[in-house]
Formats: sequence, C-alpha cells, structure tokens
Amino acid sequence: PATPAPDRPADGPLVLAFMPEVPPYTYLDPVTGEPAGIDVEIVRAAAEKLGRELEIRILPFAEILSSVKNGDADFAAAATTILDGRRRNVDFSISYAEEGCVFLYRAGEEPPTMIRAESLRVGVVDSMSGDVYITRHGIDPFRYESLHDAEEDLRAGRLDAVFYDRPALASAAEASGGALAVTPLETREPYGIGVRKDRPDLLEAVNAAIRERNGEGSK
Repeated sequence: PATPAPDRPADGPLVLAFMPEVPPYTYLDPVTGEPAGIDVEIVRAAAEKLGRELEIRILPFAEILSSVKNGDADFAAAATTILDGRRRNVDFSISYAEEGCVFLYRAGEEPPTMIRAESLRVGVVDSMSGDVYITRHGIDPFRYESLHDAEEDLRAGRLDAVFYDRPALASAAEASGGALAVTPLETREPYGIGVRKDRPDLLEAVNAAIRERNGEGSK
C-alpha cells in the first residue's frame, strides 16, 4: 500500500481534501461554518468503518486531486466528476450522483449556449469539469479559484456567463432575487469520491458507505 506523506503518522487521522462550493454535495454549514454536505457524510461514514478520525482540509479545487496523488490527503471531495484523465492520479469510488454543468447568466439577456459561448466571456472554476468541458470545445475561459469570485464578476458585467455544476448555480440563481438565471443542462456527469491509489481498504470503505446510503447494503 502507498505510504503516508513523511509528516503524516500511519495511525493518524485520514485526511479529506475538500472544496465547499457545490451544495448540497459540499458546502460550509451557515450556522457552524463547518464542512458539510453529501460528500462529507460519505467520507465520514467510510472513516468510521475504518475506525479512524477524519481531518478535513479546505483547498482550491485545482489542488484537491493533486494533494491525494501526493499522499497529503486520502480523499478528495467536491462533487468531483469521474474523468478518465483524473484516474491517472487517483482512484474513484462508484458514482453516488449524476448531475451536470449549466450556464449562469444575467436574467433578461439572451441565454448562453455552448455554440454562443465562443463569442462570450465565460468564467469557470480552475480545473473543475466545467473548465475541462468548455476548453475541449475550443473556448478559452476566464479561470477563477472560487465560484464566488466568478459570480461577482458576472454580476459586475465583467463576465457574460459562468459555466459550473448545476446544483450550485441553481442555488445562486434562486438566491439572486431574479437577477440571475440558469440554462438547461449542457452535460451529464457521474460524481465520485477521489481516493488514494493503491489503497483498496479506503476505496472499499467509501464504496460501502455509498451503497448503504443508497439502501443497497454493504455488498
């Protein structure tokens, strides 16, 4: 099995690299400020199965998978789309949800489409699936470390649209009081938990937690 990073004891807490910007999958509890969401619940259940404590580290999305690859973290959670390219660096759990990306735009303007996006200023969160997908379509987006910063630039007129996971953008549109709107789904993507390679014990515990959450037992 892969060994922990030099500064991590073998019997220490398992570490979850976490990006809290895709409710209801990942977010910060508005009352306690603590990491919360479906992803956190799955990983906590897996840690409990292994009899280990869980430490959660908040990182930009561009760093969470590399932290797992480097052994600084054991799990990555941010409503992460399972992509073949990412499998080179981490293993993935079975999928626990299927969602997709949409455009967020200012209400009253012409809704963006993937074809129209070639002539628009489109913001994405660096390295997330929206970034991957839109770049594959030949569009050079504006990359942000956080969704919050991209949304601020959209409201200020510095962007024409933001391309990101539907749950978070639907929530942003609802909270905008009618100022923002979302388009229909442009993609359909399976979400999974990233897990350190060569650690079947971690992967099996996460998969068991997902199956139990889905009412399938621990088979």
